Amino acid sequence: MSKENRIALIILAVGSLLLLLWYLMPQKVAVQVSQERNESKETIILPEQTPSYYRKIPEVQTYLSLLRQSIARKDPFVPLDASETDAKGLVAQRLLMHDQRFIADGFDGNRTLHTEMMRIIPAIRSVLDDNLSRLCDKGECYMAEKFNFVADMTVRAIVDVAQRRVLRVTRYAGMQPDISKRLQYLAEAIALASPEVKAKLGFTPQRKDISMANVRGTMKESPCDNKTHLCVAPTFADQRRGRALWAVVDLTALRLAAAKWAPLGKTTTPACIDERALQNRYIMEHFCQKDTLLERDGWQIRYRLTGSDGLELRDVRFKGKAVLRSAKIVDWHVAYAQTGASQLDETTQTYIEGRRVEFVKLDNDRYLFGYNDAMGCPMFSTSVVLPFGAPQVRKIPDGFALIQDFRNPKWPMACNYRYENRFEFYRDGSFRIVGTNKGRGCGADAVYRPVMRIDLTHRITRFYAKQKGRDVPMRKEFSQKVPETDAPVYRMTDEAGSGYALVPNVGQYGDASRGDHATLFVTRYAEAEGDEDFLTLGSCCKLDEDGPERYVNGESIDGEHFVLWYVPRIHNDDRKGHEYCWADSYIDAEGNLGVKVWPCSVGPRFVPAQSKGRGE
Repeated sequence: MSKENRIALIILAVGSLLLLLWYLMPQKVAVQVSQERNESKETIILPEQTPSYYRKIPEVQTYLSLLRQSIARKDPFVPLDASETDAKGLVAQRLLMHDQRFIADGFDGNRTLHTEMMRIIPAIRSVLDDNLSRLCDKGECYMAEKFNFVADMTVRAIVDVAQRRVLRVTRYAGMQPDISKRLQYLAEAIALASPEVKAKLGFTPQRKDISMANVRGTMKESPCDNKTHLCVAPTFADQRRGRALWAVVDLTALRLAAAKWAPLGKTTTPACIDERALQNRYIMEHFCQKDTLLERDGWQIRYRLTGSDGLELRDVRFKGKAVLRSAKIVDWHVAYAQTGASQLDETTQTYIEGRRVEFVKLDNDRYLFGYNDAMGCPMFSTSVVLPFGAPQVRKIPDGFALIQDFRNPKWPMACNYRYENRFEFYRDGSFRIVGTNKGRGCGADAVYRPVMRIDLTHRITRFYAKQKGRDVPMRKEFSQKVPETDAPVYRMTDEAGSGYALVPNVGQYGDASRGDHATLFVTRYAEAEGDEDFLTLGSCCKLDEDGPERYVNGESIDGEHFVLWYVPRIHNDDRKGHEYCWADSYIDAEGNLGVKVWPCSVGPRFVPAQSKGRGE
């Protein structure tokens, strides 16, 4: 081959290669851009940090110190400093410090509430009526706005600085003002310190990267889950990829509430983000519409959120060996005792907070009323106690716990509830199923009964009950009161004699429990009896009916796949110093509304057990 031909072939090969690269590169970039756009539309971030994490941020600590000092002085509101308004604005502020109309909402008895001045600016024409316009034309008027964090209320005043008088005070309940420079700085600090924000941005952001940290638009409802909280959304724009990360900061709770990627082309402002909507969508996509696999300390667990049966575990294994097919809490029965049965109107149905109320008449003009609470997915579900955040995995001594918090949106107000599904797993192969009630309910005379469905593996086909110190085999379906002891009282094994023993809770687990006082039902497995999402089971208020008794009909469980139904019985208590299954609100050291919880936790532990076989 001649030299000229070799050169021509080389040029042809290089040209072909360049042409191929030119052809492929735009497609690769387009795919990358498409993926980033999809992430912009789909990615929702729910923070996992505890409130204590955010309180360690230096800017938050400085803010809390300022707030406590103001409350200790009994200031009717936290004032602006000289950097946040002008000299005449400070004059208006001093006048308002002593105006009873303006400061009346700042106290609850002898307790000072968290109230802050947000802005003091020259009064603009749009906030003045005709009469005020005439007065202010002759004087020098300023507009002042403060926000009451406890009452969720904005108070606006018009002050004539020249005449040293307050012309008008107006209250706007359930409405929120533009925030102060102090709170804007605080919101930026919280967003910058949030690990989730850093992780999603891919770099450590600075204040110069933030825009719209104070954007609220008008005094509309908050973007947070709790509509009475004051929130803003510092925004991080990524111009190159055409997207922005909106970080919703809750300034009442001082934390990151949620975050979301969104295309820059959206016209909706960050202040319109709804934390609850973001949570609901995230939970539906990640925990309701698919299973999640958890592997830790030798355990392999699949879990999911159900439509009405709370958090369900499926196909649980320990060191490769099957342990559970399914475990869940299908209902909470709630019953209250009252007098006046003769005056009941039973001709119409009654509803409280979205629940249908059931009434059961007793003797002596007494009756029970209540409802069955279902916990479930936040959308396409009839449940009224909904997941609050995603499932959490937490370290505990000798193991870990998988926890899901469920709440009524208005908890801890009366007739609103908060339940926790908790599954504890230990390195020795034992596990515990726990239901926790965090109040508050409709009264202090309640009986709570969580219905736990525990489906051990199909290889577990032998059941033994402790009787007079002996393990006696149980041949047929049965129910009985669970003995109140911290020793194993039941044993479930396979043909080879290995399995688990059930240890009741009598308060030995360090969670201030007063015991389970439970009833156990053992029934032969049937797919239609709760293997899928369950409808309401049993009566809330017929205390002799827990629900699973309908499945106890004499079938054999000897050598068969069976299911355990464990139903504790809890009495709540609101007596001072003896609170149990209760919650109450109070004003904390920063003048905000806090919640004190006295939980009640119930549920058995299952420990590995061996036996000599069936004939014990």
